[in-house]
Amino acid sequence: MLATLRSIAEAVSQQADLDSALACFVKMVKEAMQTQCCSIYFADYSQDNFVLMATQGLNPDAVGKFRIGFTEGLVGLVAQREEPINIAFAKSHPRFKLSPEVNEEGYNAFLSVPVVHQKKVLGVIVVQQKLARVFSPDEESFLITLSAQLASQLAHAEIKEVLRLDEFSHQTSVLKGVSSAPGIAIGQAFVVLPKLDFSSIELQKDEDVSTQRKLFTQAVAATRNEFNTLSMTLSDSIPKEALAVFDVYQQLLDAKSLGQNVEAQLQQGWSAKSALKIVIEKLVAQFNAMQDPYIKERAVDVKDIGLRVLHHLVNTEYAAKPYPQDTILIASTLTPAMLAEVPKGHLAGVVSVNGAANSHASILTRAMGIPAIWGIEDLPLLQFDGKPMILDAYAGRLYISPSQSLHDKYSQLKYQEALLNDRFLAEQDLEAITLDGEHISLLLNAGLEMNTEHDNKRLCDGVGLYRTEAWFMQKGQFPSQSDQEHWYREVLTCYHPNPVVMRTLDIGGDKVLDYFNISEENPFLGWRGIRVTLDHPELFLDQLKAMLKANIGLGNLKIMLPMISGAEEVEESLKLLEQAYFELEEQFPEQAIERPEIGVMLEVPSSVFMLEEWSQKVDFCSVGSNDLTQYMLAVDRSNARVAELFNPYHPSVLRVLLKVAQECQNHELPFSLCGELGGDPEGALLLIAMGYRRLSMNYASISKIKFVLRRLKVSDMEHLLQQCLIQPTAKHVLRLTRNFMIEHQLGELFYTPSQEHT
Repeated sequence: MLATLRSIAEAVSQQADLDSALACFVKMVKEAMQTQCCSIYFADYSQDNFVLMATQGLNPDAVGKFRIGFTEGLVGLVAQREEPINIAFAKSHPRFKLSPEVNEEGYNAFLSVPVVHQKKVLGVIVVQQKLARVFSPDEESFLITLSAQLASQLAHAEIKEVLRLDEFSHQTSVLKGVSSAPGIAIGQAFVVLPKLDFSSIELQKDEDVSTQRKLFTQAVAATRNEFNTLSMTLSDSIPKEALAVFDVYQQLLDAKSLGQNVEAQLQQGWSAKSALKIVIEKLVAQFNAMQDPYIKERAVDVKDIGLRVLHHLVNTEYAAKPYPQDTILIASTLTPAMLAEVPKGHLAGVVSVNGAANSHASILTRAMGIPAIWGIEDLPLLQFDGKPMILDAYAGRLYISPSQSLHDKYSQLKYQEALLNDRFLAEQDLEAITLDGEHISLLLNAGLEMNTEHDNKRLCDGVGLYRTEAWFMQKGQFPSQSDQEHWYREVLTCYHPNPVVMRTLDIGGDKVLDYFNISEENPFLGWRGIRVTLDHPELFLDQLKAMLKANIGLGNLKIMLPMISGAEEVEESLKLLEQAYFELEEQFPEQAIERPEIGVMLEVPSSVFMLEEWSQKVDFCSVGSNDLTQYMLAVDRSNARVAELFNPYHPSVLRVLLKVAQECQNHELPFSLCGELGGDPEGALLLIAMGYRRLSMNYASISKIKFVLRRLKVSDMEHLLQQCLIQPTAKHVLRLTRNFMIEHQLGELFYTPSQEHT
């Protein structure tokens, strides 16, 4: 049964368009289940009904025409319940609806399952039979498994088809993701070359056969050279008979083999990439269908050769590709290096297929003030390249090939957004003081955008979190102690006399070093933060010495330890700090080396319950609300599938944050918050109501938060907090905070532009 499931999934994925994929699907399911009819209906949410998309057994003329309402018939019931229906006599069911146009009168047995993708019912699969019987549990299980396995594929195929049709009809397509960094971007898509697979290639025609043939020939020649180089490199280290595999590869690249088949597809009008995709996928399917295990394994070789040719094909196209003036960067998974490669002033917005709105890469876009959407549908990325787009990062929507009217509306909204931002900037040099006289220290989360952050001194009260790992991530090896000292000195001098809280090296999770790769099945619960540096005291001591030396004569350094979960980690860290201090005193007896304040990050739940111990061991603490929320809610914040579950406004998270503030005050332990929550206006006012007076945030948030705080009273915030703490869900909390902002004439901060276009 597993082999049958795989063969259906592979066959469907290889189809060129949605109609072909669905026709293939119903045919293979009918044959696999040995039934007389299989049909698939897709949900059309614009008309609140299901449309028959493919069938083997019903009237073929009804495909694309027959529709049944969401609340009608057995099909509607399956979707409403979101569970299978398996009955022997369909006509006897009270929800049965006779539809003569589909010719299903002769069928009795009825088994149907919903197709659900990301909590949304995409459609319904139905199998029917003339013999009145209940389908067996195995048959029902097979169809459920098939539906679950193919839901994302069918969603993928459906969206591809919508995009393809819209390209010809010049209509706007809309894709939904998770809003990350707010804002509006209008520009042109620039796709960062994805990790190539044939699934990332959309079939396209190209009338210029000569040019496409030339591209293919060049790619084959480059692949031949690649194999020659590999063969020569390995000739001294592996047996000659093993090298024979490269001769086989060269033969497969011959004009009489791969070339001849690709040429036939080129003559039919396919582009070089499409022709190669068609040929390779057909060959792979043929080899996989063989019974002989040796021949079957050749499918891997064929695919490898095809991917190598594809790689050279695509690289040739991308070789001289310029970034548009208003680049909307689209990547499979965003990295800091991708952002750095875009020329200054050209980056308008970011779309990342993988990842989530709370990953560190997402935090980077917020630090830069670049609108961004995360976790959008997994699509063949190259299909987007060069298309005009509008990115609405307030509502997480991406408009592809927008109409002129939509373009005009968003241009006006972008202008209004700029006017509002000008109001924030007009007050950025004023004090962050509430209407009832409370001064709030607004600090900077820094270290991500190292080239421009030094200009921000006058806008903040210091640095509440300096991410030292950002510099390590941009290097090809661990930086030397002298390099680190020079860098830290520059940062401390820039913000002097204001304090700079430097976090010791915090890698692991979704922050990796290319030269120190950490491979784990569950990285967020693994070797990260202080756990790494305590296991490598040589790295930790180097960093501590560099910080202490950089602080000589300045005295504004504070050091913060990340990912602390127990007292042993703090004690061991303090011992290493003492060691670094005494070794530097011996090395530089003429220098006055200060002992900086030491703090811990509260991001692991266990640490929250040890505040009494921390008050006796360290000088301060700072809540890392991003990770604390992740661990409190058991949600991997870089996983787009569970992105909706990550919410710092969850009542449990708010109650823990209040507990931290109260206990720190009781133990006279200075405290702050350096997570993304502090840079959100609603989050900031709830935190201030709890007692937080030091909030650290990205540069882009400081002027907005200052603007909001100067228009509110702490007493009103405290009343709001009491209401929020007794709410059952984050949605209830946000409803209260939004209403509060509107009542205090701050509703314009939360206007969602896309509401006009939904």
